[in-house]
Amino acid sequence: MKHYTISVTETELEKLNKVYQYHQIEDTNPYLLFHAEHNGIDILAYKTGKVLLQGKEVTHELITIKKHLNREDYAAVGSDEVGTGDVFGPIVVCSLYASATDIAYLESLNVRDSKNMNDKAIIAIAPKIAKKLVHSLLILTPQKYNKLTGQGYNLNKIKALLHNQAIIKTTSKLSEPVPVIVDQFCTPQLYFNYIKEETLIYRDIDFHVRAESVHLSVAAASIIARYAFLVKMSEYSEKIGVPLLKGASKDVDEQIKLIVETKGKSKLELIAKMNYKNVTKQNLT
Repeated sequence: MKHYTISVTETELEKLNKVYQYHQIEDTNPYLLFHAEHNGIDILAYKTGKVLLQGKEVTHELITIKKHLNREDYAAVGSDEVGTGDVFGPIVVCSLYASATDIAYLESLNVRDSKNMNDKAIIAIAPKIAKKLVHSLLILTPQKYNKLTGQGYNLNKIKALLHNQAIIKTTSKLSEPVPVIVDQFCTPQLYFNYIKEETLIYRDIDFHVRAESVHLSVAAASIIARYAFLVKMSEYSEKIGVPLLKGASKDVDEQIKLIVETKGKSKLELIAKMNYKNVTKQNLT
């Protein structure tokens, strides 16, 4: 059984509702706009704009849907970051080039936003993507992050600098220019203001909120970045002798206390972003 998730707009969702009106079956799920069966494929269209395809071979149905929505595959570089919502671990930025023919390969792996995938799925497909597609990966350690914030850099400036560097690295490997898409985390004006002192600045960028639904290159980049983050978290956990928690929950607060008590503040500085509230509210001396 294969499955693939495609993100669509409200207008596109209504269009698909009409396309599949004679193939719809009853479904009591309140989150579904419709559930259809077509050529042995289950099509579950959620009101949120996610359309899930399930069946033995979903490729043909996906091609049909893209034709109905007038979507054409095109080459692009996508750039995304992970680790910014986690107290422990690095910030990782990946920019990745996906050609028009790479799109079908990414679809066959059911590539989607890494936030909607569990660690097991990330670990299974990230090495395949990294091996096949041109990309650049930057890993900013907590130690380096703490040094930069100590110099007055804020998180968005750090992200902008990393994205700019990763995009320059990836585009320099290409023979011709392609669209560059970044998952928007601040206004374009602010983004370029953050990097204005850089020697090299890549300017031709399309900024999108939820960019992973705009082009699969962004989703694929986020998967590689997430994989690198997980590898580093595993390394840090081994070094510190504690399985480090992801995120920024109350459990993370407790883990910070435990690490400081048993290992000391200097060890925490090597694995945690020290300006995050979970750390600062503990008044560590």
